[in-house]
Amino acid sequence: MKPIDIRPEKLALEMADYSRKLGIGVENLLHADAVETGVTPKQAVYREDKLTLYRYPGADNIRQNPVPLLIVYALVNRPYLTDIQEDRSTVRNLLAEAQDVYLIDWGYPDGADCCLTLDDYINGYIDRCVDVVR
Repeated sequence: MKPIDIRPEKLALEMADYSRKLGIGVENLLHADAVETGVTPKQAVYREDKLTLYRYPGADNIRQNPVPLLIVYALVNRPYLTDIQEDRSTVRNLLAEAQDVYLIDWGYPDGADCCLTLDDYINGYIDRCVDVVR
């Protein structure tokens, strides 16, 4: 087994490179709030408690798929992740493929939601959203 080969000049270069990259990372974090998310236009078509059902209107000149697509996003994440930026948007890509896109935003839970069960979400909220989408 070879002993660890530590050369001071290589170590100094590696530390300098690390410091440079760390500085770039900090600079990026300082400007992170400048990113605009949720860039695709949407309309709220249904609200209940904290839930909002959005519809993303497609282009007028494209014939949409007759079967709409309902995105039921996670309870713990923010749904704008499906529409981060113009060039990184699942929603925009679906619209380009002529999908009629709806998305559920659960809002921010609080103490009033502590007694909600999976049944409430699936057979209550989601079921009513499906009725609206139909």
